[in-house]
Amino acid sequence: MPEEPRVIWGGSLHSTLSFYDGPAENLKVLLESEGLTPDEILDKLPFRSARSRAVEATRPDGKRYRDLRQVYQTAGLLYEESERVRLTELGRVTSRWLALWNEQNIVVLGRHAAYALAAAQLRNPTRAGQKYAADMEVFPFAFIWRAMLALRGKINSDELNRAIFAVRNERDLENAIADIRHYRMYGGDPDEVLGPETETGENKNDRIIPWMSIASFGWTIINDKSSGPDGEHYTIPSRTLTLIREAARARHKHRDFDSVGEYVEHISAAAALPRDLR
Repeated sequence: MPEEPRVIWGGSLHSTLSFYDGPAENLKVLLESEGLTPDEILDKLPFRSARSRAVEATRPDGKRYRDLRQVYQTAGLLYEESERVRLTELGRVTSRWLALWNEQNIVVLGRHAAYALAAAQLRNPTRAGQKYAADMEVFPFAFIWRAMLALRGKINSDELNRAIFAVRNERDLENAIADIRHYRMYGGDPDEVLGPETETGENKNDRIIPWMSIASFGWTIINDKSSGPDGEHYTIPSRTLTLIREAARARHKHRDFDSVGEYVEHISAAAALPRDLR
């Protein structure tokens, strides 16, 4: 029986984008994989046999590569074509920045990354993107930023899970922001005010974090909630407030694309990167 088209944001992302700690190792490998096959990339990914379910495994399972590809593809950094990885211009620039970035200069790359992410669509030619209903006209990262900007620069997992992840268009987003604002002020039953959870179960937070890891461009333009003042809200730091405001103002026309490559290159092009004159 065919699967019903999705009308809520899906928990299809199973990895995160991060410039920090362990996940940064994966990012470095993928951004140095132009022209490589999935098998060649698996041989390069960090692997700890003690954590593998397969006792005799000598490298990560293929799902590890697919999960990472989906996240970096969603961020406009790369895609797979003819069974080989292709980096976009945004991917190539990000790769060069890996060895140079710090807390002060990341806003330079972050501004262009935010412009790119503002063009990302929920419904798109990727395998996960094709599962959404035809009337889903959602720009997920721009929608998250607009909600945060309208809600005193912060948002928590429950607000995302109940209100934001259920929006299907710009009008729904405005209503969701109003519902969150009302709930913060007056409280009440979250099911009635914000709506039911879109992700449920013990691991629901694991399906929310990947969205925020991309919206934050690897935790560089938005603070992870663990580093926030209350440990519950994702927050916009003062150093990136202006660039997020600028990117959130973008109003892209929702489009259909003929291929994954065309779509991901479209995201990268929206970064408006300066010409490389080296």
